[in-house]
Amino acid sequence: MNKNDRGAALVTGASSGIGQATAQALHRAGYRVFGTSRRAVLDTSDGVRMLICDVTYYASVQKMVDEVVSKAGRIDLLINNAGLGLLGGAKESSTAQAQALFDVNVFGVLRVTNAVLPVMRRQGKGRIVNLSSVQGFIPAPYFALYSSTKNAVEGYSESIDHEMR
Repeated sequence: MNKNDRGAALVTGASSGIGQATAQALHRAGYRVFGTSRRAVLDTSDGVRMLICDVTYYASVQKMVDEVVSKAGRIDLLINNAGLGLLGGAKESSTAQAQALFDVNVFGVLRVTNAVLPVMRRQGKGRIVNLSSVQGFIPAPYFALYSSTKNAVEGYSESIDHEMR
């Protein structure tokens, strides 16, 4: 692949913020970019094709991966960016809040990765980038739950790196 055709990139949580900026940068770098959001978003004028995907539901994730593969024939780069934040005291946060946060920030990464890995294995190559946070290794007051999710992503990312080699 040359600089004008680096393959297909998939960016979760691409409707705003870091995900949107990442998707736009990848498009400028020559990737065919597919971004995701939980709700319908119009395709952007900068060449990013937006797809609906709720990373908390495996069926939604698998449908989105199937759609990318049907349109692009491959997935060369996965950027796991979808995530939520939560600021609050650990003792004031509920178990339900923690479960919802982990479902997006940790299990969402696992769901998307597990759906994309078979595609990359068939291709014989691919890259996965899991976005985390400095909060994953430098804890701070009122970030206990959020830091826990990012620490889990750090550990998962380091372990799966060894497994995929």
